[in-house]
Amino acid sequence: MFYLFSLLMMVLGLGGILIHFLKEKNKNKALMLLNVYKHSRNDTENQDHASHVEKILIKSSRLISIASLLDKNVILKMLTVVTLGGVLFLLNISGILQVSMNVLLICFLILSVSVIILPDMVKKRIIVKRLKSISNDLPFIIDMMAVCIQSGMTVEKSMRYISDNTKHVNKDIAKILERVMLKTEVSGINAALEQLYQEIASNEVRMFCTTLQQSINFGSSIYKMLIALGKEMRDIQLLDMEEKVASLSAKMTMPMIGFIMFPLLAIIVGPGLIGMMALWGS
Repeated sequence: MFYLFSLLMMVLGLGGILIHFLKEKNKNKALMLLNVYKHSRNDTENQDHASHVEKILIKSSRLISIASLLDKNVILKMLTVVTLGGVLFLLNISGILQVSMNVLLICFLILSVSVIILPDMVKKRIIVKRLKSISNDLPFIIDMMAVCIQSGMTVEKSMRYISDNTKHVNKDIAKILERVMLKTEVSGINAALEQLYQEIASNEVRMFCTTLQQSINFGSSIYKMLIALGKEMRDIQLLDMEEKVASLSAKMTMPMIGFIMFPLLAIIVGPGLIGMMALWGS
């Protein structure tokens, strides 16, 4: 009876997910036909910017592309759960994985929750890590651009040269600069930098875009501005590192209490307690 009830709950859950997916799909189609999408544009701007960053990073990370595909496709999630559940069931029947039916059901539920939750978590974590890597490597890219401009290149040619020769340093920055150059060929450097400013949620990238825009619009010396910008970014990164190092002492307090103080008390007090217990026992 318990197995039938569990199977019924799984079928109802999968059916509910499928019905919800179909309703949302029909709702989106109706909203697009009625042109109601304009009223929700402001609510989805952050999601659009995140999707732009995701599209940029997908080109250089296969794991992000797989996680994004699995996160956006509910049917693919269901097929993955059913496939992996079938594999577990076949392993159990063949005797390779000898577990009870209750354990197999628990494994299937854990697998279902993992397939639903993990892709989005993995994707966001990798994107945050890649953005951090971009911010850390950007001062080096800025110094390279300053050297290129000092040698006589324009801003556009220096960005093209850097995008072609920095793939071994940071593939994400190379892809971003390549995308900026493609946008520059269509709409100009100002529009490309403005788009990059809006899409990449990184203070270092936005400082870089603002510096280039000010130099292009007002004709200031871009070499000195880039050198100063690179130095400022390194100072900010150094301050962040010093802040993390300073906070380590507070973070290590509880582990030291748990793993050093209590064992030390047990070592000091333990022999006395054992002797007292032996004395009382006699």
